[in-house]
Amino acid sequence: MRGSSTGDSSRSNWRREALRKLVEDPVLFSRLVLGFKPFKYQEELLRDEGKRIIVCAGRQVGKSTTIAAKAIHYASTNPDTVTLIVSATLRQSMLLFQKVLNFIDSSILRSSLERRTKTLVKFMNGSEIIVLPCGRGHTLRGYSANLIILDEAAFMPEEVIANVILPMIAATDGSCWMVSTPWDMDHIFYRIWAGEYGGWSRYYWPSRLSPLISEEFLEEQRRLIGEERFMVEYEANFLEERSSFFPMKLLRRCVEDYEPRIEENAIYGYDPGGRESLAALVGVKFDHGVGRWRLTFYRAERCESYTEFNSFILDLHRRARMDRLIVDETGIGGPIVEHLKELGLPVIGVKLTERVKEEVLGRLKLMLERGEIILPNDPQLLNHLNCIQYERNWRGGFRFSRRNGAHDDLAYALALAVYYPSESFLI
Repeated sequence: MRGSSTGDSSRSNWRREALRKLVEDPVLFSRLVLGFKPFKYQEELLRDEGKRIIVCAGRQVGKSTTIAAKAIHYASTNPDTVTLIVSATLRQSMLLFQKVLNFIDSSILRSSLERRTKTLVKFMNGSEIIVLPCGRGHTLRGYSANLIILDEAAFMPEEVIANVILPMIAATDGSCWMVSTPWDMDHIFYRIWAGEYGGWSRYYWPSRLSPLISEEFLEEQRRLIGEERFMVEYEANFLEERSSFFPMKLLRRCVEDYEPRIEENAIYGYDPGGRESLAALVGVKFDHGVGRWRLTFYRAERCESYTEFNSFILDLHRRARMDRLIVDETGIGGPIVEHLKELGLPVIGVKLTERVKEEVLGRLKLMLERGEIILPNDPQLLNHLNCIQYERNWRGGFRFSRRNGAHDDLAYALALAVYYPSESFLI
């Protein structure tokens, strides 16, 4: 009997020691419980016990997977806590939340859930992980949290981060983790990263850090998207925006969390592009409910045949009648305008001379500055807008260009959609 008792005690001590190690070591927890085998750079983040963590990372380097594992470990080992996952849009927040769910579903933790919905999991220890969009901050008010995870923080409105989100952890003495690919320097994410606020653990993860990403892939991406965009998205370098006509600070104010949908009587802008450009179509419609214009449709693609793209536009018109279609008829746009008229579309041709470019882009910028237009939070769309650069010409006007390797076709299509050549076209 004594031997049996000693054996039971030994096994009990072993279990307690194993449990203690799982609680104290997130890396061991990730491996044994979640089945996630982190790389060395991910292990360092997992074991960071700091309350303020910022990760500036390139694409496909595993930042979301690491943060999802770390969040689960936190909720599992800290009873009765609330963890909020927040991003600029619910769709973006859900991407990280889905990684959390995937880990739980493939582990023994699936039996430790007390409640599960599309946007919340609650563990039997009382801890919750909740996913939210930040929007303009209205959806977040009233929450108090022990941990807030800001996913793609560089794309969230600064005033929401500073005035709504960070105060939510004041009463709990809680933690905040910011994770993002970088963008511009005129944002709180950059200032924290640059060390203007003390007490933050900083992690720099360029894409080349991952053993899963080959040099050949990175070189291919460098050629495809251009040096400047490559430095931002894969080298995780911040972008100088002094010459951007549509800076991200301006665009962020107009971004909302919604899915564009095709609507009747929308106004469309069409930039046919060219050999090195994309054919782009953007639709807008005035939303009387909010008193602002809303982007309702956008599409950009490389075209082998403009006849096919024109046919696509005709099919779109048959599904939902267009109020008008404003087309850049510069260069190859002339024959395209004639073809669209033959198809019976309500076409208005605009020749984009330098002077007209000033009017077209200037009107769009004025609408953005006044908050008269709502944009979806889509990286492709925002990149097309943000890449347009300007300089003053000798007349005091603007000369426009775009960053190397970038596309601006959606920007011009949007600008055309909100441009009225004469008073007769005003609504």
